[in-house]
Amino acid sequence: MESDTSKINCQIILDLLIEKGIYDIVYSPGSRNAPLLIGINARKEFRTYRCFDERTAGFLALGIAVSRQKPVVLCCTSGTALYNYAPAVAEAYYQNIPLILLTADRPIEWIDQDDSQTLIQPGAIDNIVKKSFDIPEDSTFSQDSKWFVNRTVNEAINLATSKLKGPVHINVRLSDPLSQLISKSNNDNVRAVELIEDHTLTENSYRKLSELLVNKKILIVAGFMLPDFKLNKSLLKLIQLPNVKVCCETLSNLHLPGNPYAVDRIFNIVDLSSDKNKICEELKPDIVISIGGALVSRKLKEFIRNYAPEEVWTLGNTRMGVDCFKSLTRHIDVDPSRFFMGICKYLNKWQLNNENSKAVPEYNKFWERLYDHSVKRDVLFFDQYSTWSELIALRYVLNHIPEKYNLFLSNGTPVRYGQLFTERIPHAVYSNRGVSGIEGTNATALGVSCAFNGNTLLITGDLSFGYDTGVLGHYRLNKRLKIIIINNRGGGIFRFINTTRNLECREEMFCADPDIPVKGLADAFKWDYYRAEKMSELESEFTKFIDSKKKGILEIVVDPTLSSQQLIDYFTKKHIVEL
Repeated sequence: MESDTSKINCQIILDLLIEKGIYDIVYSPGSRNAPLLIGINARKEFRTYRCFDERTAGFLALGIAVSRQKPVVLCCTSGTALYNYAPAVAEAYYQNIPLILLTADRPIEWIDQDDSQTLIQPGAIDNIVKKSFDIPEDSTFSQDSKWFVNRTVNEAINLATSKLKGPVHINVRLSDPLSQLISKSNNDNVRAVELIEDHTLTENSYRKLSELLVNKKILIVAGFMLPDFKLNKSLLKLIQLPNVKVCCETLSNLHLPGNPYAVDRIFNIVDLSSDKNKICEELKPDIVISIGGALVSRKLKEFIRNYAPEEVWTLGNTRMGVDCFKSLTRHIDVDPSRFFMGICKYLNKWQLNNENSKAVPEYNKFWERLYDHSVKRDVLFFDQYSTWSELIALRYVLNHIPEKYNLFLSNGTPVRYGQLFTERIPHAVYSNRGVSGIEGTNATALGVSCAFNGNTLLITGDLSFGYDTGVLGHYRLNKRLKIIIINNRGGGIFRFINTTRNLECREEMFCADPDIPVKGLADAFKWDYYRAEKMSELESEFTKFIDSKKKGILEIVVDPTLSSQQLIDYFTKKHIVEL
């Protein structure tokens, strides 16, 4: 049996190249790239071309790529070798030729330490490649490390060969020993991600994709998105199929029946059930189709990662390299509304005409039964837990927002409660979830309000509100913006999460009560001010606050310790109808 390199990162990279049908490699001998060369030699699928001079090697690869109209790999050692590729890579960039630069590098801790060949390589030729990628060394390779290499190399190859093609740079960090060998075996760490581009999607493509979904349990997961009428319309058709379930985030801006937003509540009762594993096996989808941006729901992400589906597809409004569920198999670079309309046309027909049409799983109904149980569980819980807290207050607020409002949720407490208690979403829901910071919430909500003819409601925490209070006096402010501030004396989430809630320094170092004079600010900037410190006050003040034609601030004051404990109890107490 052929000897292979012992470096797992190199094994994954080379096996993925083969999986993706890339066989031409132009290499230059060197010491640091020894593991790559050993691995290349062990894989007889590769067509290799040796070239000592990297500058010449670059142009040789360019010629092969132009002639074959296929990607070609360039492999070199560390140091200045990469820089010698630059003339050919520049030519490839402006000709839109897909070259894949595979450059060996030293471990990061040795860079710029006056050791041999330790200049900075990542980003060195960023102006003439579509993107650069940096692969860590594999001295302590975990499953997460393998997943990282797999998804990174998939993204690099797919990017090189998509839309306007072009070169990409994969920098591979390698530590000693460089020439250690092992017996070559099948690599079970490789998962190739197929790229399907919009311009290649024909009616026949939709037929074939639809056929893959026949009689499968299909879970559509929707993260944050802007409102999209066409997407909503296409999903309304698709969810009529019994084997299709849509799990929506509150921020998905999808208006669908059956409360698809109650994901966290459903998984909460599943977590508390004595039959959790059995239920999760029933819930486990065959295929996940993911749309939109990052998910708020940790429970949904963990479920899909722990009960991995056969396939995960992402669509055109998700970035190509995103593999949130660690099971990505196909990126279809097409507008989601067009995709769902395309497969809906055929999927129902396939399932009705299929000899095993009775085998179509009633996947949606199983989710509905779990939702019904979550409603019963909430009744039992709130019958016992009615003490004033942020849980009680926000549950009330979220279910009494007028449907024509725009809602803006700050990060931290509000956006997570939005996941729990939104029975229906209003006109549209927004949040700064791109990077999930707590700053800038007031200003972004003001911007939403300026561009919307109706009312906008911002729900924020006191800590987040304190970042840009000057917005209250902005000259473009209108009377259509209303603000609810949850005053829980700082970062309430730190009293809830396991990592910080039991720390002695929690209040001083993490929660950091900002002690903001909300009423004083409201008076100074001439906002109407409302305050609620118990449920009866919230009911009366919220009505006046919403009915007013003036700009207003409603401050909801809660006990921080009781609020965090009540939320912990919500996720841990078994007030549940057994499933």
